[in-house]
Amino acid sequence: MQIRDILSALINRDVCSMTSSKTILCIDDHEPSLGGWCLYLQNAGFSVETASNGQEGLELFATQPIDLVLLDYAMPEINGEQVATIMRRIKPGVRIVMLSGASNIPKDVLGQVDAFIQKGEQPIVVLQTIEKLLNLPQRAA
Repeated sequence: MQIRDILSALINRDVCSMTSSKTILCIDDHEPSLGGWCLYLQNAGFSVETASNGQEGLELFATQPIDLVLLDYAMPEINGEQVATIMRRIKPGVRIVMLSGASNIPKDVLGQVDAFIQKGEQPIVVLQTIEKLLNLPQRAA
């Protein structure tokens, strides 16, 4: 084994051990999308909680330790904007990433989240955004 391989193994091990303690809550009413993100994020070393609607997501958010939320915008009954607004009141320090297939999201909605990603973007972009947000200092309450 060469030095390069040893360093790569150590770096990968450290990245996995850093992220393994972080929990991401994925909220999406589209089950295939929810399952895909769950699997992708678990493979990246995160613990993942899932909710198939906004109400279920809010219940998990209020009762579980959550480090970051991956939130769909367009959902029936209670949409991503409403969910994000309530989450900010419950735990203002938790980072929220909103995903949407819609490209024209109102600016006031974007003010409720830490990042917005257009659905269809490469998964690595979502992962990089998550890692960047988790490495930022805690949001002020």
